[in-house]
Amino acid sequence: MRVTLQSLTTRLQSTLTDLSARQAQQQTRIATGQRLLQLSDAPSDIADITSYRSTIARLQRYSSTLDGALAEQGTTETALESIATTLSNVQTLGIDAQQIANHDKWNVFAQHLLSNIRAIIEAANTSHGDIYVLAGTKNTAASLQPTAPLETTQMPFELVTTSPTPANPSGLEVRFKGNTEARFVQTGDGHTEQVSTTADKVFGSGGTEVFTTLIALYNTFAYAPDGTPRSDGQLPTAEELDRVAAYIKQIADATTTVNQATAEVGIRTDRMTAQHEQIAEDITRQREFLSRLTDTDVAAATMQLQRDQIAYEYSLKIGARMLNLSLFDFLQ
Repeated sequence: MRVTLQSLTTRLQSTLTDLSARQAQQQTRIATGQRLLQLSDAPSDIADITSYRSTIARLQRYSSTLDGALAEQGTTETALESIATTLSNVQTLGIDAQQIANHDKWNVFAQHLLSNIRAIIEAANTSHGDIYVLAGTKNTAASLQPTAPLETTQMPFELVTTSPTPANPSGLEVRFKGNTEARFVQTGDGHTEQVSTTADKVFGSGGTEVFTTLIALYNTFAYAPDGTPRSDGQLPTAEELDRVAAYIKQIADATTTVNQATAEVGIRTDRMTAQHEQIAEDITRQREFLSRLTDTDVAAATMQLQRDQIAYEYSLKIGARMLNLSLFDFLQ
């Protein structure tokens, strides 16, 4: 008759359960690459692990902020280059208009100039996502409400027509609905970076000074000294030629100002790029520290899995032999 060896079988079952659980644990570690499957696996490392993960998350937020800021700098730089190019075209147009052979074509020059003014306004209204890059902190369509009846768009710059005056016979005027406050973002612990280029740094006082000069030049081309529309072939006066020369000088100065603003964007971009690269290196280093605490040593885990497998198989063999013991075996 067979003898029930409760104490021995209970111990054997416990051993087999432990070995099976350890094998499953090692297999999970190898499959996931994670050494720590639960907090109790390494309670002494929890504080360091939490610190590393928190640091990585914070650095990733800064990195994401810099990604957006760098993209905006690229958009702004493109807009400024377009504005500078158009202003240069206006200078060339003004110089050509001063040539004696072109004195009877000022009406044509006026139309070309008006087209250039509209092109500059279009570039000035460049947006990055839902933000107008030259509108300061008042930079979304929702915040740029037009003042009726002259203003009709929800853009920062708009060309409107007001009542003509002797000084402004066309009545043209560029309205700026944004503001000249700089925008900043946090790009590091205790560190902020300006990400916006304000309209006054590009177009002068109030963000519209250069437009006043452009419209004055347009009025000189399009209107006679008495304020009436210039007739075809009507020649300019000496005073008008002097005014055009003065406006060309002002526009040249404005072009230099725009180029300086573009250079500042470039400097900002270089600075933020360097910071972005530094943050990327910091994230990599923090991940390496975290990896040492949390990642599985695959070689060691594989060896331990093999040892546990051998022990499990050996325990099964022992168990099989124990179940075949009888009272006679114990009496021998």
